[in-house]
Amino acid sequence: MAAEFTVASPGVRPGVSESGGMSVLRRAAAGCAAGLSLVLLAGCTGSEDPAPAPPGVIPLVSTGDLPAAEPGEVHLFGFNDLHGHLEAPEASNGLVGEYPAGGAAYLSAHLDRLRAAYPDSAVLSAGDNIGASPLVSSLFHDEPTVAFLNRVGVAASAVGNHELDHGVSELTRLGKGGCAIDGCSPGAPFTGAEFDFLAANLTNAGGELPPEVRAWTMLEVGGHKIGVVGTVTPDTVNLVFPEGIRGYSFGDQAEAINKYVPAMKQAGAETVVALVHDGGTQGTPAKTTDYNGCADISPGVPDLAARTDPAVQVLFTAHSHQPYVCEYDGKVVTQAASYGRLITDVTLRFRDGKVSAEAVNRVVTRDVEPDATVTAAIDFYAAQAAPRAERVVGTATAPLARGSATGESPLGAVIADAMLDVTGESARAVAAFMNPGGVRADIDPGPITYGAIYETQPFGNQVVTLSLTGHQILELLEQQWDNESKPAVLSVAGISYAYDDSAAPGDKVVEDSVRIGGQPLNEVAVYRVSTNNFLASGGDGFTVFARGTDTTVGPTDLDALETYLRAEGPVAAPAPRVQRR
Repeated sequence: MAAEFTVASPGVRPGVSESGGMSVLRRAAAGCAAGLSLVLLAGCTGSEDPAPAPPGVIPLVSTGDLPAAEPGEVHLFGFNDLHGHLEAPEASNGLVGEYPAGGAAYLSAHLDRLRAAYPDSAVLSAGDNIGASPLVSSLFHDEPTVAFLNRVGVAASAVGNHELDHGVSELTRLGKGGCAIDGCSPGAPFTGAEFDFLAANLTNAGGELPPEVRAWTMLEVGGHKIGVVGTVTPDTVNLVFPEGIRGYSFGDQAEAINKYVPAMKQAGAETVVALVHDGGTQGTPAKTTDYNGCADISPGVPDLAARTDPAVQVLFTAHSHQPYVCEYDGKVVTQAASYGRLITDVTLRFRDGKVSAEAVNRVVTRDVEPDATVTAAIDFYAAQAAPRAERVVGTATAPLARGSATGESPLGAVIADAMLDVTGESARAVAAFMNPGGVRADIDPGPITYGAIYETQPFGNQVVTLSLTGHQILELLEQQWDNESKPAVLSVAGISYAYDDSAAPGDKVVEDSVRIGGQPLNEVAVYRVSTNNFLASGGDGFTVFARGTDTTVGPTDLDALETYLRAEGPVAAPAPRVQRR
């Protein structure tokens, strides 16, 4: 049996014009009646006022009551940070405020509603479509998610940092198609993305972009030309396996966008839209955040708008997984949370040689009929994954959380224990380190399945053992606070210490508190330590690891964790090894 995300009807898939630009015959939905300011758009769902919500509840804005299109309107539908969440996400990941939301079959159904109401439209993504994905996608190299994006007619997507989790070469394969290095996935042959990957600021020493990546593309929608340029967060250099991006650098995003504006205008663009895989957050508590609001937004958002060329009228942002709809310097700046829970609906109006923009985020509710073709394909891949996903590999006697008040992850400590255990004899490791960003999900009490540990560690890293001096280990620990606004506290095994986060940079670790194997750290001694290959190459900014010597490569982190859980028996959260003073 083969599974395919086929296109719903002829004529809705974007094609490439002779000039290399994308030609689409779609149109998106208008947020509210013309003339309203962007700030007043929040809560507008149609020509009539929505029913008032209970106190403290953000009104529902979805696709059930769409206003009629006006002449000359073009719409752009955007989403971001899908992360392979084809099945409906659960718990808080599946909510927008009080409303259950998300799931690829529902996302497709809502896009169909919008296209039916507004046939002159295009679908765009701001990146991180894949990576850190649930098993139903990641087990098959995220090919099911790329096929889904083809299905819903994505015209262009920014490259997100997670598109580079497995390096430039794998991104090239996702664009071109063909089997992965370890073999083909089940179902129909993978023919690659039918949309452009955009990353204007990702270049090698010669200024060239990677294969299958473009700086910009041209949409032709409703008789209008719209330039679309994409960028990826410069922080990618700290977020992915360094070897996979070797030779490439990540430039300033506003500068990269501005660089290509003249070329887009020369090619006939009447306006420019940027897909920026970077973003901010509103300053309101998560449960009360208006997904169409712009309250106390982080400063990087208005700064980005201020630094981009005036020709750029819309910026779809991403990466921070937050919702907002803002207007700065005549530009609409939006983000649609994550996991397919929101669709950003941008209305462009072309009148008298001028272009205006409005936006509204619409909730991908689950009260619509899901797309049957998408559901069938997801069911196929879920059935293929089930035998591995449901295999029990261990037992948890209590919840294993990915985070804690001190920053040390109890689940991360278990993973570090597994890395230390698997290398303890063969590579003589005496300590192990696990990065917080590599622990992607909690583990509940009871039987632990392979699917659960895969969701926790979906990156396929290998365990690496290397030699560091005691002094280098102290440097390494201090690097946890290189970004003081967002410390990256490592989970550890075989080592303990205390820190004072109010101390000056470089002095956070409490003097003489570090113990390895219960003994005080000797700064001139050489210690064998284990970690994953992402950190070992200097990932997450832990450059001290890259100075290690005598490297030995072990099994994958997932295999190490499964082996540890099977041998250890029932596990609970270890006693804290990192103390906050």
